[in-house]
Amino acid sequence: MTDLANWKSRAADLDPAVAAEVWADPSAPASVLRDPPAAVVEFLLGDGAWQGSLSAVLRNPALPMNVLAMLAARAKGQARSAISRHALRSGADVPRLTAAAPAITAAELGRVVDGLRYGWEYRRDPGAAQATMAKMLRALTTSSDLRCRALAAEAFPLIVGPRHRYTKGEVSATKLIADPEVAVLVALARNRHMRVLPESQEGLAVRRALLDHSAPRVRAAARRAGIHVLDSHIFAALSAADGRPVPVDAAASGVELADPLDDPAPSVRVTAIAGGIPEQDGARWARVLADPSPQVRKAAATRGFSTPSFVWAGLAEDPDPAVRAAVAQSRWAPAELQRRLLSDTDPKVATAAEARDPLSRPVGVRPGVPADGEIMLPVSFTHDQQLRRLDLTAVTLNLTQQHRLAIAARADAEARAEARARVIARLRSSRAAGWVADRWERWCDVFAVPAPAHSMIGLERRLAAPFVGAATADDRITGALALFDAVLGLAAAPGFAVPDHRPEHRSDTLHASAEEHNEQEAADLALLTGPWEQVLLPTLVTVDTVYGPRTPAARQLLTTAARLPRTRLDSLLTTRISIDDQRWRSARREAVDAVAGPHDQVYAAHFLFWDAVTVAELAAWQRPTDPLLADALWAASAVVLYGEQMSAATVETLTSPCTAAGLPL
Repeated sequence: MTDLANWKSRAADLDPAVAAEVWADPSAPASVLRDPPAAVVEFLLGDGAWQGSLSAVLRNPALPMNVLAMLAARAKGQARSAISRHALRSGADVPRLTAAAPAITAAELGRVVDGLRYGWEYRRDPGAAQATMAKMLRALTTSSDLRCRALAAEAFPLIVGPRHRYTKGEVSATKLIADPEVAVLVALARNRHMRVLPESQEGLAVRRALLDHSAPRVRAAARRAGIHVLDSHIFAALSAADGRPVPVDAAASGVELADPLDDPAPSVRVTAIAGGIPEQDGARWARVLADPSPQVRKAAATRGFSTPSFVWAGLAEDPDPAVRAAVAQSRWAPAELQRRLLSDTDPKVATAAEARDPLSRPVGVRPGVPADGEIMLPVSFTHDQQLRRLDLTAVTLNLTQQHRLAIAARADAEARAEARARVIARLRSSRAAGWVADRWERWCDVFAVPAPAHSMIGLERRLAAPFVGAATADDRITGALALFDAVLGLAAAPGFAVPDHRPEHRSDTLHASAEEHNEQEAADLALLTGPWEQVLLPTLVTVDTVYGPRTPAARQLLTTAARLPRTRLDSLLTTRISIDDQRWRSARREAVDAVAGPHDQVYAAHFLFWDAVTVAELAAWQRPTDPLLADALWAASAVVLYGEQMSAATVETLTSPCTAAGLPL
């Protein structure tokens, strides 16, 4: 067998990894290397790119340029990156650079050019760097290959003038603007150096040529790149912001532009939305909504950070399903519109809305409810008797009791502040700290206790956040903080376990045994829980009377709601969204007054809402979940508790979402 036959036999091996070794061998004959089998090409662009085979082939000096060009044109991902690195690393090898041009991005070439102009390569050997850069620029700008000229137009610095400056690595925008290929002009518009072209007659002529080009692709690229914005425009905007307005004559600058919404090409009209239409500019948004091209209307959804509500409503009813699907998928679209699209007649729109709606996502495991099978009211996810008693007294707190709490708390405020600091220092290293901080989030909302935003960073600062400014607080805040202190004291009590959704999992006790509870900790516990025990204990309130005599019925309603399937949750939400906001707010105010009960328990409605939030999270298996879901569950619970004290219209309004979902009231 001759040597040539032997090479051909190896190249035809059934294992492409073995056959690829031929193309990595410099001694292989050119007649064999010129025509690699399809299996070898697929291997090199796939697994071979990760296994090093492609790099070995690229290092072969005998590799034909037609094979390198074929690999570069088909390469993606890791293979493309490997080919690009190899070609740019040997930038002085012009044939390899031009052959690998399809695999090179303008950003990668731009980094190499920057290094040759003023980077490490230039500092090491300025002469060699300039020579390499000149050779690369000359090869790319004079090539007949469209990709090479486009790379040069986008990656190299720009100047205005009749010729390129090869030794300085600068290309002439004046010369490139005469290129007949649209791809080269699009690349020129994307060149980041275009924004710093001088505002001379030549520089403005280049900008006008791109902005007024007959090809929509060129005009759209120029608009997107913002080359119509001059330094004088930026200076005028900054001066106006500084209170020293400077007039700018667009006609004098030479780049006076028509409204892109007037352009006949949809791709150019899209740039008006991408560039940002002010939300207050209703006239232009109305033009977008009435645009005949679905591409433009779709852009209002996909780029709709500032899209006004009336445009969203129109897009959700657009006759083109692609536009409605864009609304369903948009991260900025109102949630109520996306849920309405769940029932869209077009299956693609409904599928897109379902993928975006958290309540329609597949749920593998639902969180458990407490061991007794029912939601606890108020929700605390713990069977610790002292904490349950504290929750019961907090829900039924009235203003008289809150005033008495404030008086008791001020009696030994300084000693309690010191005890509080010691308890927070002990809690910060335990899981109990996270549970307490989560409770602060709810209680600060319930009792309207101000907690500075900057103090809610870091676990220890979150624990101390409600007490910022406690020394100067009024009776309302001081009385509420006495209950906060009681939570800290009970959380630091001996044997306390972090509450869990499943009470059988009780772990991470702060103290291994009661013997470890020293005298100082006992004194701190007494100080923190003292006002609460003096004013609110003993209490006659039980878990069946905390929200009034119908508490068991409300508990059963919320327990059923926690187990609703997704379709019924969606029906509940859709009905809630369809109710007029003014009518709902009016009915809700009446319900808040009713839930306070005959004893003016002013915080009961707020506690009931947070109970509904927890049930909504259990039902949706998502935290945080949609507040409208919690609001609808709260409204139904309020009617169950005190519906006889509300008007018939209020009861009908508040119960309609749950009635639509089939919840028994």
